[in-house]
Amino acid sequence: APRRPIQMPAPLSMHVPLLLLGCAFAPAAGWRLAVQPQGMRRSGRAGHPVLQQQPGSPRVSAAPGSGAAIAVVPPSAPASGEWQLDFYSRPVQGADGKKLWELLVTDSAGSFYHAEAVPSNCVNSRELRKRVQALIDASDIKPKSVRFFRAQMKNMITIALSELGATRCTPSRSTYTLYNWLSERERTIYPQMAGYRPPRPEPPPLRLPVKLPDQLRGEQYAFVTLPYAEFLPGGGITADNIGFGALCPLPSGPQAPPEDAMVPGLVVFSQRASAIAAWLTGVDLAFVKAVLESRELMLEVGLDTQYLFARIRTPEQNLEAQLFEEGKGRTTGLHFLSVQTSAEADAPDGFWLLKDVEAEKAGAA
Repeated sequence: APRRPIQMPAPLSMHVPLLLLGCAFAPAAGWRLAVQPQGMRRSGRAGHPVLQQQPGSPRVSAAPGSGAAIAVVPPSAPASGEWQLDFYSRPVQGADGKKLWELLVTDSAGSFYHAEAVPSNCVNSRELRKRVQALIDASDIKPKSVRFFRAQMKNMITIALSELGATRCTPSRSTYTLYNWLSERERTIYPQMAGYRPPRPEPPPLRLPVKLPDQLRGEQYAFVTLPYAEFLPGGGITADNIGFGALCPLPSGPQAPPEDAMVPGLVVFSQRASAIAAWLTGVDLAFVKAVLESRELMLEVGLDTQYLFARIRTPEQNLEAQLFEEGKGRTTGLHFLSVQTSAEADAPDGFWLLKDVEAEKAGAA
């Protein structure tokens, strides 16, 4: 059966014209996108995750003192050629007073989860390369790329992974599967370990926004919301109707929002929607963020780049931006960006379901 197009509700309110870096960026005035929050189609849920090792995936090693490292694999989850890696200290001190260092590796599909404790005297690029290479050698499906999100470890990880043959090393904040796994370990694993010390909250890094590339400019935008149920199995949003976009993994267990939760989003309208959506696929879109202190709306891309999307100029826009950020806090950071020609378009040219990890942490605080 054909997929029904994505349906979205009306924005919170209409914007007045505003100036985007010298370019007139007009409001989407008088439009309404229909939505049916009640009585939505629902299908049977996918089965609960099972504990198993995905055939052909790397062996899973146990981190001393942290319990067995296991692969939590949804039924029939295919392995992915995009791996995600974190190599960093954890909030656990050993008997020698030194912090526990861990190597965490998974893939974008969550087909395997590798956790390995690393002695502090082995925290260097040579030892990291040796361990990652061992994982690659043990895998039937070799990674085409390895993504990592920690800017603090950029030099060491880049050097370590620079000699892995055809495997690309990619600094990126689009490591959603890794974020979810690390968040779970921070809640359930590390606090149970001897020597655990609650970490101090880290302030978000200061970044200077840069000019939005001309190729990404639209004509209109609006804040909107969508029911979380639309992203669940049986909902209207699937990989088949999002154009150039992508959908991040949904949270599971107690971290999942209720089905009737509203996911905040930003819709960009442009007659160049197809070209804009195509360009967005090449900038490694991480998340959308409203910086209320500076009254700016940002597109966060890559490892640490901020594109200034729009300035928040009126009290009305400021309220909408505030509600957008508060909404992300209630949906574990989930939000979306849609690019389409008009409000009447049958489907977007590009639709991204994104996750703001900083907003997730703020909402949990």
